[in-house]
Amino acid sequence: MKENEASATAYAVLQGLLYVGRKPRYNGLVADDVLTAGQTILAATEEGRKRLRQLDSALFRTIVPLMETLLVPGLTLHYALRKRFIEDAVLSAIEAEGVTQVVNLGAGFDTLAWRLHERFPEVNFIEIDHPATGAAKAQALGEPMAAAENLHQLSVDFTRQTLAARLGGFSGFQPERTTLYICEGVMAYLTEEQVTEMLETLVTLSLGAAPWLVCTCVEPLEAPENNTGPLLGTYLRMKGESIHWRIAHGTIKSFLADRGYEMMDLGTVTEFKTRYLSGIDHGVTHGGEYGVLARARQ
Repeated sequence: MKENEASATAYAVLQGLLYVGRKPRYNGLVADDVLTAGQTILAATEEGRKRLRQLDSALFRTIVPLMETLLVPGLTLHYALRKRFIEDAVLSAIEAEGVTQVVNLGAGFDTLAWRLHERFPEVNFIEIDHPATGAAKAQALGEPMAAAENLHQLSVDFTRQTLAARLGGFSGFQPERTTLYICEGVMAYLTEEQVTEMLETLVTLSLGAAPWLVCTCVEPLEAPENNTGPLLGTYLRMKGESIHWRIAHGTIKSFLADRGYEMMDLGTVTEFKTRYLSGIDHGVTHGGEYGVLARARQ
């Protein structure tokens, strides 16, 4: 990613979410406010407008399923499913578990904090991302985002800065609050050592109750659930990206326990289908990534 440009991944995920959300059968999966905010963000940049034009193209909509078959079958639907899992976890934590601060690590163009900050004025929301990506979103959403007292953006370049230093020294962060951290689509690009360090950092940053974490993890290539396409590895290498950390959903509970966390919920592809796709003719779903909700032990 170029330093002065928003993340290509952020554009791709948001475009994929809109691709799914525009299909009438997924009205209950991707809410109208998600679509509206997403379209606003894409419409604000030339790259985003290009992607909106693609969504209007019948040829593009025909090509997407073919590309998914070769790379990640069911990927765009999976974007919508994992975001719904995360949103449900956040809402439950706020409404039933006393969470009063939500920090999104690597927020990209996700709009959850922006959509919830007015609904929950007592909750403090913080988005952390690369400076150019955060700036593009802030510019698109404009005054409502800039004026919010309980919605903050923190620019972090993780190639040069640490989470502990940047978030710990950020005036918008309130360590005494019960905090839930979101880590969507990020941990697979870390090493196991870095994942462990991050889990420790979240605890160190919290001066109040034990922190929560909702995240996504990638299955090993040999896992029976993992239906990754044959060209994904080549595609990632061409982009200069690689998956560093994979863990089977059957072992994530013990991995977390060894690091002081208790798993509270597990969102496998089977669970996603049961919760969110019942009665919907949805086609192929991606089984190579799953969602996890956990809390550090007191």
